[in-house]
Amino acid sequence: MNNSTTSRLSETRTVASDLLQKIETSDLPIERHLLQAKRLARLLRDTDAQTWLDLEISGYKEGFNEQNLGNCRQYAKAAGRITKEGKYYLTSLPRLEAACAADRQRVENASPKPSTGTAENYLVAGATTQMLHDQIAVLNSVKEAYLKNVELFSSLKAAIHSYVTDTLIAIEFGDVAESIFDALRHDVDTFIRSHSPKSAEKLVAIAERMAEGSIEAHAKALTSCRRLLMTVVDSVFPPSYTDWVDGTGKNRKVGPENYKNRLAAFIESQLKSETTRTILENELEHLCSRLDAVYEKTCKGVHTNVSAEEARLAIIEAYIFIGEIARLRRLIN
Repeated sequence: MNNSTTSRLSETRTVASDLLQKIETSDLPIERHLLQAKRLARLLRDTDAQTWLDLEISGYKEGFNEQNLGNCRQYAKAAGRITKEGKYYLTSLPRLEAACAADRQRVENASPKPSTGTAENYLVAGATTQMLHDQIAVLNSVKEAYLKNVELFSSLKAAIHSYVTDTLIAIEFGDVAESIFDALRHDVDTFIRSHSPKSAEKLVAIAERMAEGSIEAHAKALTSCRRLLMTVVDSVFPPSYTDWVDGTGKNRKVGPENYKNRLAAFIESQLKSETTRTILENELEHLCSRLDAVYEKTCKGVHTNVSAEEARLAIIEAYIFIGEIARLRRLIN
């Protein structure tokens, strides 16, 4: 992670923590919270949140498509901005807040006036009673509108709180993941430096292919990833023209191209725990199947569509697997 990313992440954490505290303890106008939430979304490069918060600030338009909210649709729905029937409220959150304040004032000021009991009042008792009923009806209507607006306003404010809370949790989870990956990277770097220096060239090739960004480059990156595993296994279980007999008594080829069998042989030879061994063997089978499928199509000249996400996931999976190999190799020493 470069210094710019680290600085932005630190600022994001600070903004989120400050906003949570303000929402929970202060009585600031909702627009202040919305603007700070927009800043948070900008720091996160969260375009869905920016769209959602813009609408909460300025109001929704007729013909609005809820799909435009992307991942933030869940917050709008949970708050009641969008109903189960697909309808939605147009009023912006600041205007809703102002409406709540105005309705509260009307409720406080609107109280029916009782009769004074004078002769004149008795003469118009019927009219007075009717007026009283009318005032009560109006008051109940104002109260109902007020309570409905307060409920929606509170729910939408809570939705912003949920978004900020989820953001902080994600950042904290990322911190944990980064710490774990840093430890993994140390293991892999040490292993490659000490036992498989040629693997570094394959890692550079993978990075260069991914940087190109094209679908063809993604496929080439996975091919380089396959070569990386072959280079790694050369250092822990060199190829042999003598078959290896696995735990079930089955003979398996362990020649130069049989890198999956050699990795499986190394795992079986080093791990006593059957459960852990089974998990690693399943991971190996899944990873190699993906890499071999791309490799075979490439060899046949068949075009392979590999998205950046698919390639990235396979590379991370391979890197983590190499971390396991590094751990097993360390146990040997």
